[in-house]
Amino acid sequence: MRKLQSIAGALAIAALAASAGFLASCKHLDSEENESAHVRKYSCTMHPDVLRDGPGACPKCGMKLVQKDF
Repeated sequence: MRKLQSIAGALAIAALAASAGFLASCKHLDSEENESAHVRKYSCTMHPDVLRDGPGACPKCGMKLVQKDF
């Protein structure tokens, strides 16, 4: 009986450790995807070579820069 309880306890601890490791890796992957998937730049529709980190006006023609997701 004691041997069965020891085995059950060891299995429960192993299952908890495996699930904790899995959940930690999922959170890590999720944050990497969010960081790489949402790079926003602003570009001129007339001059696509103009890229800026924030909104504003095109330095070549003065048009409003529009948001682009990369």
